[in-house]
Amino acid sequence: MKNICKAFVLSIIGLVAFCTFAYGESTDIKASEKLDTIVVTAQKKEENIQKVPLSMDAFSQIDLEDAGIKNTPDLVRLSSNVHIKETHVEHALVIRGISSYHSSIYSPAGFYVDDISYPLHYMQNTGLLDVERIEVLKGPQGTLYGHNSESGVLNIVTRQPGNESKGKILTEYSSYNTFNTEANVSGPLIQDKLFMGGAFQYSVTDSFFENDVTGDDKVMDNDRVNGRATLRWTPSDRLDLSFIGNAMQDNGHGGGFRYISGEHATDRYRVRKDTDEYLDQDSNSQAVRIKYRGDGFNVLWATSRLDQFLDKQNDADGWAYDAYQQSNIFTMDEQMLSQEIRISSDDRGPFEWLVGLYGFTEDSSFDFQYNYESTAMNRTMKHPVTDIAAEGYAVFAQGTYTLWDKIHFTAGLRYDYQTLEGDLKDNVLGIELYDDKDYDELLPKVSISYDQSDHVMLYGSVSKGYLVGGFNWFATSGAGFNFDPEYTWNYESGIKSTWFEDRLLVNLSLFYISIIDKQVSEVDTQTLSTTISNAAEAHSCGLEFLVKATPKKGLDFFASLGINESQFDDFTSSQWNATNTELVNKNYDGNTLPYAPRVTYNAGFQYRTANNFFFRADLLGTGKFYSNAANTGKQEAYQTVNLTVGYEGEHFDVYLRARNIFDEEYCTWLMPRNDGVMGLDGEPQTIGITVAYRF
Repeated sequence: MKNICKAFVLSIIGLVAFCTFAYGESTDIKASEKLDTIVVTAQKKEENIQKVPLSMDAFSQIDLEDAGIKNTPDLVRLSSNVHIKETHVEHALVIRGISSYHSSIYSPAGFYVDDISYPLHYMQNTGLLDVERIEVLKGPQGTLYGHNSESGVLNIVTRQPGNESKGKILTEYSSYNTFNTEANVSGPLIQDKLFMGGAFQYSVTDSFFENDVTGDDKVMDNDRVNGRATLRWTPSDRLDLSFIGNAMQDNGHGGGFRYISGEHATDRYRVRKDTDEYLDQDSNSQAVRIKYRGDGFNVLWATSRLDQFLDKQNDADGWAYDAYQQSNIFTMDEQMLSQEIRISSDDRGPFEWLVGLYGFTEDSSFDFQYNYESTAMNRTMKHPVTDIAAEGYAVFAQGTYTLWDKIHFTAGLRYDYQTLEGDLKDNVLGIELYDDKDYDELLPKVSISYDQSDHVMLYGSVSKGYLVGGFNWFATSGAGFNFDPEYTWNYESGIKSTWFEDRLLVNLSLFYISIIDKQVSEVDTQTLSTTISNAAEAHSCGLEFLVKATPKKGLDFFASLGINESQFDDFTSSQWNATNTELVNKNYDGNTLPYAPRVTYNAGFQYRTANNFFFRADLLGTGKFYSNAANTGKQEAYQTVNLTVGYEGEHFDVYLRARNIFDEEYCTWLMPRNDGVMGLDGEPQTIGITVAYRF
């Protein structure tokens, strides 16, 4: 890590020197030679990202296209101290080292698309189709976003249609017979009044895994279709109404898990299984957003509906045994309705304010069947069917008062209330469980920022977040069927600055997070079943550093560094010994939280020449992380390099992209099992070509 820090210090010195030299050549700097001003809605209002008193990253549609970003796992590697626990279907965001227990359905990070909450981490790999902007907020965001935003929020804003008629058609072909096509079009139906936009994506891949038992080379193939339609109506200058509909269908085989160590270890991208694994997902959502601009205030009304269904079968033992076969079938059905109303000031005075109401209902169903087949018997070992119903409401407010046009005091408070009912039945084990819970929380936030100049801001903040309690859908007894929320308190300070007439941006944040009543999985000593409890205390601390520079027109440098220490402070757990024959108490004090890399970083540059050629290089680094509280499943630090070369014409663009050009080996998911560790290999070296037509 010392070498990484040294490299970043040298990079900063080099960029400052480069910008100083370039600035010294001319003081008549054009807008095209400056860094773009990014407007975000992180605090439920439009503002310059450099004036928001919290650590965050924002990526425009052009940023995503330049980097070749297609999904959430690709995106998070461009944001420091952000990681993702990635499998075929689970995509649990880990921000500042705060992760959830194994088998959790909720991510501790909020995930939103056009004000629609995607509450389960099964949903958090949405296709990034025709996106206007993505914002990554770090640290608890409970005051404005409520429960399940205890570590941060990822907020996706899609592009809305307007008076300009435009569209794009894109086709890509890359390694492993991977094909992707996208199309979007938008424009007015009635000038200044009625607009419509549509976006479509189809992707298919054979993937890069093979089953050595069957010879099947489509172990991880995937066929995905998704689309979005937007209808926007502006009957007056004050009123703006939008209807947004999304749909997605994803089919394939999620069979990439393999033993990476132990007796049954196989080579990279090779598995040995005797179960026909499959993975099917369907989802749709609808949102109505109404904006009204009054005299001195603005109103937003956002109504949304979300429906997602998942059906998958796994090879439960991960191996082709001659004597027996184990498999599990899992289905999940999620339906959610939400309503939010916000009223805010128009920012014309020293006091800016926002108040809001939020309500939701959520129904989740889980059906898990574990089967054992051999020559002696065919038996279902367990079959829990769990229904969880939740509903809640919240009222929140936040205000900022400015003194002397330089000092900004912000205070906010949210009252969040919800009820839950859990009903589990397992006819195989003869279990029937029911319980109900209710929670009410006050979620405050206080910050102060100081504009040292028009280009330098200092800030400090304190905020609270929480991850909701609930029910263990995987329970095999009444012990540990329900568990309580966990909480975080975030203490943060930082500086945001731009230099040399907005050619150089340097941001730095420092943070400490106290994690209370940490949700963890344990083995109950009486029933010998896995339970979920609030048995741990932990902390997370570190820093985030971001630098961007545009020393000359068309040339951009960028780098970010995250250093994060996330550890258990107090956690003693009952677990099975190495041979699964005896329960022992294990003290995990000082162990690293799961899926919390100590270091994350990225660095790169891109150059658009005067004759329309485009070059880009990205170095993406992830430090060592562990997959469990015992820290026995470990992924060593790894780095990947991506390169892009292209030509951008007036209407046609052509790019040649190479990802992971040095074919770095790494896993995105790990789990100690029996005498070894199972894992899911990350993407190998791939090369592809992209052709796009813009009109």
